[in-house]
Amino acid sequence: MYKTATEVKVGLFVIIALGVLVWMTFQLGGFHGYQSKTYNLDAVFDQASGLKVGVAVQVAGINVGRVEDIELYNDQARVIMSIRDDVRLPHDSRAFIKAQGVLGDKYVELAPGEQSGAALHSGDTITQTQVYGDMSELLSKLSSVADNLKSLTDSITSNEGGQDLRDIVSNVKELSGNLNELVKSNGPGLTTTMSSLQTTAANLERITNQLSSGKGTLGQLISDDSVVVELRATLAGIREISQKIASGQGTIGRLVNDDSTIDRIDEVLDQVNDYLEKDETFKVSLDFRADFMTRYSYLKSTANIKLQTSPDRWYLLGVTGDYFGRHSRTDYIMGDVSWGRENFERGKLKFNAQIAQRYYDFVIRGGVIESGAGLGLDYYALNDDLKVTFEAFSGDFDHNPHLRAMATYRFWKFLYLGGGYDDFISDSGRASPFVSLGLFVTDDDLKYLLSGAAEAIK
Repeated sequence: MYKTATEVKVGLFVIIALGVLVWMTFQLGGFHGYQSKTYNLDAVFDQASGLKVGVAVQVAGINVGRVEDIELYNDQARVIMSIRDDVRLPHDSRAFIKAQGVLGDKYVELAPGEQSGAALHSGDTITQTQVYGDMSELLSKLSSVADNLKSLTDSITSNEGGQDLRDIVSNVKELSGNLNELVKSNGPGLTTTMSSLQTTAANLERITNQLSSGKGTLGQLISDDSVVVELRATLAGIREISQKIASGQGTIGRLVNDDSTIDRIDEVLDQVNDYLEKDETFKVSLDFRADFMTRYSYLKSTANIKLQTSPDRWYLLGVTGDYFGRHSRTDYIMGDVSWGRENFERGKLKFNAQIAQRYYDFVIRGGVIESGAGLGLDYYALNDDLKVTFEAFSGDFDHNPHLRAMATYRFWKFLYLGGGYDDFISDSGRASPFVSLGLFVTDDDLKYLLSGAAEAIK
């Protein structure tokens, strides 16, 4: 068994990275199998539609924990939450299920009660809960309103409804007759009202006389010619500006009259929108895998970066540390004599650069696999937790292509186990079964871990 310095470095790097990430995950990710600095609280809601395990628990808009489990409890939903140990809540605190926007994901919001009260401990239950209405509740209310309107129209079009309408018309006629009698019986009062209207008209006439004589602010505006001159000058300036704009002068004029300027602005806005849309779908993830070759008892390490530009397309970039390293052959010819020399570069890293396209549950990959041209086929099942892989690429030691078959299963959010058979048609005796242990971390997980690390450092 040969171990090179580079392979040992890659192996130690992967083992240290695995150890650090697993430790941080146990410390900050809320895994109950390890003594993490969190405690559990329960909250019972009438319903928890749309709430998922793993979503954030917030206090005043700040993440303080996550939802660990949701279970049925006496025809209600019991939500189990893990809360950071440094966040203490009084006994009269309240819990709400809210949504991020109209169609956003659900999360749990905690509202602390009186700070003077006793604090909640691990295993306690928050009794004051409320679920804010969602779109389904709104649609249900709109449907109820529509049913009420239909019932109203049905009642109007029925025989009884028609009779009610006739009764209403009869009541209106009776009301108009009563008003006519009221006007006749209150003739003197109407006379007084008319007299008041005459007084009002006289007052209006007095105001107009003051305006015509130039009294008051409005009178000065009407009678003073200087005000009119200033207004005319202002209007002339506005007219001059509008003429320049109409003729295409100045920045605003070019913007209004030149279609190419509008087209360039539209093009820039389209590019900004395209960039923002791509930024929303662009995801980065890290994949570390260690394969233990049982035939040679050595560890083969692979580290890949997955750049996902859309749900069905991504790129893989990475390196592989292999015990056998790289191999090449140099042929020499001198006269009638020819010979060759084998070149072995043990411990040299091999590179991966592939493009992948997904079709339903199948993924086709192509590009560079371990520094050789190759093709890969993946099949996903069980909500993408199970992956079966077959790879074929050019081998630098064998005349035959390098074939590898393997299967992996993700038993936890970050870790997966696997096994398979490597180089099983090798003509140089390099075929070997292997078992694998892998770590898969997405950019969202890295953000969560880094934010948790920052909080721990504070």
